Amino acid sequence: MIKFISLLLFIALPVQALQLLQSKEGNNTVKQRLEESADEQSLSAKQLHTQLRKSAKSGDARSQFSLANMYHKGMNVKQDVKLAFYWYTQVAEQGYATAQFNLAEDYYHGVGVTQDLEQALFWYEKSAQQDFVDAQYKVAKMYHEGEASTVDYDQAHYWYERAAQLGFAPAQLELAKLYEIGLGTEKDLRLAQHWYEKAAIQLDAEAQYYLADFFERQGEPVQSLLMYRKSANQGFTLSQSRLSDLYNRGYLVNQDDALALKWALLVAKKGDVDAQFLSAQIYHQSTQIKQDLPQALKWYDKAAEQNHAQAQYQLATLYAKGNGVDQDANRAVQLYQAAANQGLAVAQHALALRYLRGEGVEKEDTKATEWLLKSAKGGYAPAQYLLALRYKLGQGVEKDTEQEAYWYQKAANQGNTEARYHLALLLLTGDGVDKDSEKALSMLLNLSVQEHALAQYQLYKIYNQGDIVNRDETLARVYLHRSSESGYSIAQFQLGHLYQQKQLWQDAVKWLTLSAQKNYAPAKSLLVEVKLSADKIAEERANSDNTEVLESNDTDLETLQIQSESAPSLLSANSNEPVLSLISNEDQIARSLADNTKVMSNVEKLVISAKQGNPIAQHNLSTLFSIGALVPRDNRKAFMLMQEAAKQGLTQSQNSLAMMYINGVGVEPDYQSAYFWASTSTRQGDHEGQQILSYLISIAQ
Repeated sequence: MIKFISLLLFIALPVQALQLLQSKEGNNTVKQRLEESADEQSLSAKQLHTQLRKSAKSGDARSQFSLANMYHKGMNVKQDVKLAFYWYTQVAEQGYATAQFNLAEDYYHGVGVTQDLEQALFWYEKSAQQDFVDAQYKVAKMYHEGEASTVDYDQAHYWYERAAQLGFAPAQLELAKLYEIGLGTEKDLRLAQHWYEKAAIQLDAEAQYYLADFFERQGEPVQSLLMYRKSANQGFTLSQSRLSDLYNRGYLVNQDDALALKWALLVAKKGDVDAQFLSAQIYHQSTQIKQDLPQALKWYDKAAEQNHAQAQYQLATLYAKGNGVDQDANRAVQLYQAAANQGLAVAQHALALRYLRGEGVEKEDTKATEWLLKSAKGGYAPAQYLLALRYKLGQGVEKDTEQEAYWYQKAANQGNTEARYHLALLLLTGDGVDKDSEKALSMLLNLSVQEHALAQYQLYKIYNQGDIVNRDETLARVYLHRSSESGYSIAQFQLGHLYQQKQLWQDAVKWLTLSAQKNYAPAKSLLVEVKLSADKIAEERANSDNTEVLESNDTDLETLQIQSESAPSLLSANSNEPVLSLISNEDQIARSLADNTKVMSNVEKLVISAKQGNPIAQHNLSTLFSIGALVPRDNRKAFMLMQEAAKQGLTQSQNSLAMMYINGVGVEPDYQSAYFWASTSTRQGDHEGQQILSYLISIAQ
């Protein structure tokens, strides 16, 4: 009977299980019996099962274990996990490690018995104490994760190490992690690397991934990439994803859309939603490989089906624009809605716009405001700005200057220039916020540097009116000129009007023409008047044999289709008019410089004086070059002149030079040099220098 039982064990048991059940008779005895059994005539499966049950009932451990396996797997008998559990228990109680492990597995997973993690841990430990490596690993994991007991990193470390010493790669990997972060043991990066490498050497793809990650964090990019590739080439998804991300961002490697796409597609085809989205993004937006909108749509769609919010948003935008698909406002709204419901702020903003415009949905201000509010609370600056405007105008909400100011501030904090401008206006008046003219002026000055036309015009009004700061006609004209150059029609009209008052007809025509082309009605009206006056004066001068100042052209005064290039140059060669009559003389410049020094002066005198080393002239000529007023715009010359003035101790020049370094005007951006010049100005007690210095310190933190 023992011969038949041994033959069944040979069929039913794994090699390791068979060896662990040989402890009482030894390997040689069982081997001899197996050889003998091969010569015997086989019994039927039913007879064999009958004999096996008889032997198992008599207490034979091998028969019990084989019978348990048969019931567990349904081999030649109807599967019965409860009977399997019963027979595993009989063998386990006799001290056999494999049976103890299997019994623990049944308790752990609730197979054939009610799940009982404490009993599972008990039997895992019984098996582990006999160096059954799978059991050692399971015990370690249970202590590590606090299953059946509180978390015990010391015990986890102990059992991981025992299994690792036996060469079990998963245990080696977990042991390495404990050494790296110092759980259950002292932190030891050398031992962490040792065990990562031990596991990786066994071609364990997961271990290679973690070793690569370890090398990356230790600043060894070459070794890191080598391990990522080895792991990825074995199909390990995390490594493939990581390589895709590295190539996409250009981190550790040269940025490469083709390689990013190669690895992303491998993961995307496994259903990974992030990889699907990245694949779509590369196909859609790459400048390195040929864009493929059908492929982009395919992967956006797959990711969207898995509720990837950004994919839903991108797909919605394609449907809204009819880009690569038939335009479908309804489908766009559905996708925007799906993404918005997941809290994607940009999608919530887009959905709000659909309700505002009635695209794909009924126009509805209330719903638009609801979604704007959600998007704004989600931190999306355009939504915050638009919500502020709605509080300003009372659209969909009650007018509320405090809420208006609140949302302007939120958007401004994220760098939204329009919000910063409108917030500055509220700070000037104190509407909805504490009045702070100094802060408002600082904000407008910063916006002016960014060529914000309305901010420049507001500065013109501030310096022209003199209510907030000392009245300064020079600065007022500078900012009016800059706003006009930035394209603001009202500023262009105002500048044209000033030139008209000075009877500088050519410049008046130039700026009024530009304003009229933007359909600014007052400019159209004044332009007709200026043209008539210019023609009359030209005719009078011609009749008196004086040098012609301005020639009338064939502009149609009724349609006002006057092109800016039709205006002659600023000065006629023999003009008797005061040169640059809109620009202050040197006495005015000196007075203005005491407060601000951002002024303009007579070009000829400025050039001569600047060459002679006059810092005021150098500063003012630099300003002209930077804005392209009366001289061609040349940022490099502007920088060189401002540098010369700064070296001679003018605090305003030092501040301007610092701003040039910050914004890269005429020189490469250099915050260290900006810090030097702002510090130099600050040491002389200059308030503007202090503000620049504070800004530099804040962005360095």
